[in-house]
Amino acid sequence: MKSPWTTVVVAILSLFVLLVAVGQIFFAHGKNYSTEVAYWYDHEVDVPFDGVYMRDESLVYNTGTGVLSFECSDGTKVGKSSVIARRYKSEGDSVYLREIETLKKQVEVLDSAERLLGTDSSQLEAISVQINESHSDIIYAILDGNYTEANEKQNSLLEAMCKREITLKKSQGYADKKLALNQEADRLQSLISGAVQEVSAGGAGYFVSNVDGYEGEIGYSDIAKMTEEKINEIVAAPKKNTEKGAVGKLISDYHWRVAAVIDEENLDGISEGSMVELRVGSEGHQFEVEVITKESDGNGKAVCVFECDRLDSAVTTGRTARFKLVIDTFGGLRVPRKALRYNEDGERGVFVEQGRNLVFKKVDVVYWADDYVICKQNVFKKRGDASSEDADEYEEIDDDYLKLYDIIVTEGKDLYDGKFVG
Repeated sequence: MKSPWTTVVVAILSLFVLLVAVGQIFFAHGKNYSTEVAYWYDHEVDVPFDGVYMRDESLVYNTGTGVLSFECSDGTKVGKSSVIARRYKSEGDSVYLREIETLKKQVEVLDSAERLLGTDSSQLEAISVQINESHSDIIYAILDGNYTEANEKQNSLLEAMCKREITLKKSQGYADKKLALNQEADRLQSLISGAVQEVSAGGAGYFVSNVDGYEGEIGYSDIAKMTEEKINEIVAAPKKNTEKGAVGKLISDYHWRVAAVIDEENLDGISEGSMVELRVGSEGHQFEVEVITKESDGNGKAVCVFECDRLDSAVTTGRTARFKLVIDTFGGLRVPRKALRYNEDGERGVFVEQGRNLVFKKVDVVYWADDYVICKQNVFKKRGDASSEDADEYEEIDDDYLKLYDIIVTEGKDLYDGKFVG
């Protein structure tokens, strides 16, 4: 005689087997393929190369002793009497003085906010805008990796928030806070062990703290010196022994050049006088430059010199850099290569989900990469009612071609036009 528990177990197992069988049948008719959305993709065709900067530079000297701390960032424009650095007796003095400077700036911020005491709330909207802008500036600076700027923007945000408190009558002033800040500044001042020596620029120009030993050797006009051998030599050794006492340099003006050796096959359509685009460094700072010289060496390479009239920190700190010469830029729909199929007429395309069916859509490939292609976004066809003289005869988008945001089938078996996918 069967136990009641045996009957229950058998029933449960039977139900489980039935559910598995139904599930297999259901999923066999469901999605058995992978998909991806067709999205817009900007592509850039570029030629990477190593280049050597050509700039008119003069060294800045200081033979003092102690800890040197620079007061301006690389690429900052300075005058003859500008203080570019300070020497401290110890590292601790440097830290104390910077903290004192920060405290004094906070006191100035609170002084500025207190000027609104007794005023009405008419400036509240403008203050709110300032808070939002300062907050955004800090976020963008952090995202760009510019933490110095982010730190400087904090005072703007603090000032705006204090002004808002006073305008809303939530504060009657910051006398106690200012007193505490000044007392802390006085305490730090008492800890400083020696006098501070200021280092002036001694001339006008754009200051750079990095010295590489080529200052005065590779000037803006020294094109004749920049042979293939010389360029390769400097690229291999971008820094050599520097003069004793040199603490930085001044770039005389904002014009600079870069010399490079580039394969000629990558320079089709580029000649002397051409305006081209260069991207500099890992962050890809963009500059429009003119091709000054393009001289073949007879062995498939060319010595090129590019010139630019815009200077910023991206092109001041080193003697060499990694560049990209932008040959072409274009955009289109990015499609995985594995998604490409051919229909019965031999036309190239992809399968896309359209409602509950798969539809074959043609693609017009404009660029091939290793694992993807770029296709034209909108392919137009001649309107059926247009005459041959009609200027707008091709303004009807051809639905037979892939469009932005179509759902592409990237992998799958038994794919065909019109297949029902549920």
